[in-house]
Amino acid sequence: MNTYGKRLQQERMRLGLTQQQLAQAGGVGQHAQSLYERDITLPRANYLAAITLVGIDVLFVLTGRHTPHPPHPHTETPGNGQLSER
Repeated sequence: MNTYGKRLQQERMRLGLTQQQLAQAGGVGQHAQSLYERDITLPRANYLAAITLVGIDVLFVLTGRHTPHPPHPHTETPGNGQLSER
């Protein structure tokens, strides 16, 4: 069963972070991080918002679906950055 805790652990490991490092980024203790990863406690919204800053894909953690990557800012798309003169 692929739970939010397992997905959180997968994301942490993908980024090469320890539980302590991710806990610190999220403003919680290592014990709380362990509880999240074991599906014992649900993380709060402020924790989830904070861990996005270190690269955690929170949409994946919560739903199992990865966040779609936005187009690269230098990728040209029709009308992107072009003004027409009249």
